[in-house]
Amino acid sequence: MRIACLMALMLPFFASAQESLNMSLLSNLDLPDLPTRFGSEYNDCWGYHTPAGLEIAIIGGTEDIFFVDVSVPSDPEVIYTYHVQNSPSGTTNQSLWRDFKSYSHYVYAVADEGTSGLLIFDMINAPSSITMVKQTVEFFNKTHNIYIDEENGRLYAAGSSSVSNGLVVIDLLSSPADPDEYWNVPLNGAGGGYVHDVFVRDNIAYCSHGSLQKLQMYDFSNLPSFTIEGTVENYPDPGYNHSSWLNEEGNMLVMCDETHGSDVKLVDVSDPLNISSDDFKTFYSELLGPDAPSASVAHNPFILGDLVYLSYYHDGVQVFNIANPDDISVVAYYDTYPDNDGYTGYNGCWGVYPFFPSGIIIGSDQNYGLFVLQIDELPLAIDFLSFEAYRKTNAVKLEWVIADASFGNQFEINRSSDGGVTFQPIGYVNLVDGQDQYEFMDEHVAEAIKYAYRIDFVQEDGSHVPSPLRFVRTASKELNFRIVNPVSTELIIDVLRPSDALEILLYDIEGRAVLQEKIEAPGNRMTFDIALIPAGHYVLSINNGGRSENLIIQKTE
Repeated sequence: MRIACLMALMLPFFASAQESLNMSLLSNLDLPDLPTRFGSEYNDCWGYHTPAGLEIAIIGGTEDIFFVDVSVPSDPEVIYTYHVQNSPSGTTNQSLWRDFKSYSHYVYAVADEGTSGLLIFDMINAPSSITMVKQTVEFFNKTHNIYIDEENGRLYAAGSSSVSNGLVVIDLLSSPADPDEYWNVPLNGAGGGYVHDVFVRDNIAYCSHGSLQKLQMYDFSNLPSFTIEGTVENYPDPGYNHSSWLNEEGNMLVMCDETHGSDVKLVDVSDPLNISSDDFKTFYSELLGPDAPSASVAHNPFILGDLVYLSYYHDGVQVFNIANPDDISVVAYYDTYPDNDGYTGYNGCWGVYPFFPSGIIIGSDQNYGLFVLQIDELPLAIDFLSFEAYRKTNAVKLEWVIADASFGNQFEINRSSDGGVTFQPIGYVNLVDGQDQYEFMDEHVAEAIKYAYRIDFVQEDGSHVPSPLRFVRTASKELNFRIVNPVSTELIIDVLRPSDALEILLYDIEGRAVLQEKIEAPGNRMTFDIALIPAGHYVLSINNGGRSENLIIQKTE
């Protein structure tokens, strides 16, 4: 069931109060009448994308977990809500803190209040269905955060009720839906202590030790034994060591201290046993300007390429370029919490997720919900500099810009009506010398259908350079006609309202008309013989006095 997006109600407020730089709001989902916990309605967020390219945001509420289809970024749709219960009592779990990670086609969820334990959701049939396949308190009753080392199939739980001053490590490799092998690993005897959050790659865990003002690295290759690989301490602007993220090369770590006015640290960890003061660079939110003092609080960091994505409590989603550590620069930001007026407390943006293939970014705000954002003028990582799809009246318009098209002469337009699983070409656009901007109008679309589009640049050797996917949900309106669908040998159209002369057109997936009839005096029901038309999907267009209704039909054998 669709839950209405409140973006239309909130835009006038945000338009007058919002601060942003090089970042656009695509939509905001703030659900009505949610329960609060310590003044907050939402907490962390994560993302999952299906093999077909559908993109799903996961955001935590005080009592619920919401799965939101953001494949059409301007029109987010709640596709599944899970009401969290404590185990074994079955009472409602209320928690200010929730955390999520994904592995294979599963999403794992935890809370740091109550006894909900570990929840495992199977996403194999998303978005049509999402299933909670396991809830267990075998490993812990509650935990603050989790991280999954995907390469080695291990889930790490930090700050749990089982091992507060250490980690619980769970093997997912053999049975991700029903894990049973795990290790409890205390760290307080190794110079560590309470682990607030953890990042893991290749069995190396980067543990944020909170009030100890240190981050320590542990090698867990041979559990239950471990070795200490390095320590980050005595660093500039120390505070509550909260969380970290490692770059792809493994030599730079971004680290956040959850303390008012504490800068973000970029640490050279290429030699983890010999980290000195020269290995630290600092940067911070400049929402109030580069010379203005700020007591804002950086919460969670993420690295994608040369960009660091940060959730700042009071200052929203912030993006910095760390390609040159000596010259770290702000790229973009969007303030999700415009009613901040003094940098007190811990309100505002909790989480951010920048890893969707489409390039959209989601952020979660404790009071204003889910934000779907995009960085303006950020090139795509392929030959396509940009590609957008727009809903028009009875049509979808595609616009794209390509950087280097010197080894081909044609673009192939591909469309899917099954969520991006199967694509069919619907048209071609020729390359023009010296032209880098192109467009295509898909005029054979049905109402209330979510289409996926892909543009392929066809190279001279026949290979294709694909664009990212773009999704568009076409408009829904009150229909004048109804069809019996799927159809076999006969196409039956019921006329729901009196109509003048009608033109009936049936198009195949390549836009060719396979049926064309004019009916001067339509009755309540019209029947057409289509026994000789091949099985497949078609677009039925019914034209009535200059207006048209387009419907998808499935023709069976």
